[in-house]
Amino acid sequence: MITFDQSRFARAGTAFLASFGLPENPPPRYDSLRELYRAFSDLPYENVSKIIRTCESAESGARVFRTPEEVLEGYLHSRLGGTCFSLTQCLFSLLSLCGFKACRVLGDMHHGPNIHCAVVAELETNRYLCDAGYLLPEPVLLDPSCRSELRGKIYTYILEPDREPGTYNMQTLTHAGELRWRYRIRDRAVDDSEFELHWQRSFDLPMNHQLVLSRNLDNTQVYVHKNHLRLRLPHEKKNRNIRASLGRSIEELFGIRSQLVERAYNHVEKIKEAARKKL
Repeated sequence: MITFDQSRFARAGTAFLASFGLPENPPPRYDSLRELYRAFSDLPYENVSKIIRTCESAESGARVFRTPEEVLEGYLHSRLGGTCFSLTQCLFSLLSLCGFKACRVLGDMHHGPNIHCAVVAELETNRYLCDAGYLLPEPVLLDPSCRSELRGKIYTYILEPDREPGTYNMQTLTHAGELRWRYRIRDRAVDDSEFELHWQRSFDLPMNHQLVLSRNLDNTQVYVHKNHLRLRLPHEKKNRNIRASLGRSIEELFGIRSQLVERAYNHVEKIKEAARKKL
């Protein structure tokens, strides 16, 4: 059962909203949902916090899941974000706190089923996909009769109904015309037990054994994988190796303190060394 400190979360939520000049009780309209979601999208996708929590909770006996109040406090204090499950749980809780009707949904990616998740918000008769884990820049309409498009500065996001009712495929289209399938999402609310089951399983995925971070800047998508940095601009990509300046580079690009980055990196190296010794 997913539990968290409601009072502490309410305080963190109020502080988060205030930092973006947003009201605590927004009117239930699309423009309010869009503003709140765009503010939340400032949280980066990062597994620095997940690696640290996973490795150090095993030593201390603390719970592995980062709760919604921890996610917001981590952002406010250290510019941390999370991976898709912690971001989804936090966004779902924040939307609910602000009076929006929302639910959590699961999705499939190339690496397997139920390894992605997002939030669906409902306004009157419309439902909107809010996917902070995939850095979707704005909510996208879930329309079972036709595809929805969101034109971003880097990609055009295409959400198209699948043959299976209530299921949608997300694709991205670059300015150069490169179309790529990203994931399949099911517009079906999941309860705490099902969500927690797949959240727990996510800790066994290979991505937890390597640093992965991503965020959207004004006209650039920043992506870090292991020691490699990719800057995707509207019409070009720039790649470089940042191992010599890993902590400093991530702090400059994400605002996450270099000490936290190096702490996570050291855990990753220990995991690799333990795996080598088993061979």
